[in-house]
Amino acid sequence: MQIIEIKRPMEIKMNTNNHEDEYFQLQYVIEAKRNMLLKKQKKIKQLAEQNAFLEDVKNDYLQYNNYIVKQKQDQITALQLLNNYIHDLNKSGQLSQQNLRDAKIEQKKIVKELKFIKHGLDKIMNDSDEINNSLVGREKQNSSIGTNVPNLQNNQKFINK
Repeated sequence: MQIIEIKRPMEIKMNTNNHEDEYFQLQYVIEAKRNMLLKKQKKIKQLAEQNAFLEDVKNDYLQYNNYIVKQKQDQITALQLLNNYIHDLNKSGQLSQQNLRDAKIEQKKIVKELKFIKHGLDKIMNDSDEINNSLVGREKQNSSIGTNVPNLQNNQKFINK
């Protein structure tokens, strides 16, 4: 890096009597500052392009994450529907003993799968929160992630049966 010695106008007048030297010194200072500003402008442009790229990456991630969350929510809803159906069949008394045993086995499998999916969804949500917090400097962000998550506390009534 080249160091530029910039003389104050007062020093220029005191050290030189020649107006032409003063003019060239001022031209040199102006040119050096212009070059410095151009370099800073290029750097800012480069940083802005990188920021725009990272913003696109973040948006793609959020879109993908929302898609995965929606799929997990749909799985939970479908399994809850199946679980309710089996529960209703058990309550109706229209099943034979063998069918009743099979239904209870299937219901246990469904409850196990519900727990597994819920755990996966919780992990996705926690990971998303950590990423969002690191991206926004630990500030709370109002995003669409997690706003449509069903109340998973309600699943406990199926899990505890």
